[in-house]
Amino acid sequence: MNKKSPVNLFYEQIEHNRVQAQLSASMETKPKRGRPRKNKLYFTQDTENAIIAYNQESDNALRNKVFNDYIHKPLFKMAENLIHRYKFYHFDAATKDVQHEVIAFLLEKLPKYTQDKGKAFSYFSIVAKNYSIQNNNK
Repeated sequence: MNKKSPVNLFYEQIEHNRVQAQLSASMETKPKRGRPRKNKLYFTQDTENAIIAYNQESDNALRNKVFNDYIHKPLFKMAENLIHRYKFYHFDAATKDVQHEVIAFLLEKLPKYTQDKGKAFSYFSIVAKNYSIQNNNK
């Protein structure tokens, strides 16, 4: 019995969703007017699925691939938004260094996330905010 890894299943699901989106876009007969909309969401359901696949995977090469492709960029943007939204500017280091520090902390907490803890965005934004508050108070 040849069992597929969670990361490979995740990539197959992403490819299937992309093909379905292309098919549905090509089936539209009436052209849309105006400028096409951009997807401005940085933390999507694909990111949450990538985190779940990352946690279930045992092969480090596949874990690194899914982290670099789908998880790092949203976590980086989340850290940036948290720092600017809550004005965590009282650190000794530069803002970019603080962002990397928050991402490193979130990477430590990544295996603790499960689906029963709610949405990944909510969980990690609260974890990152609490870490930044504690670090800012030091």
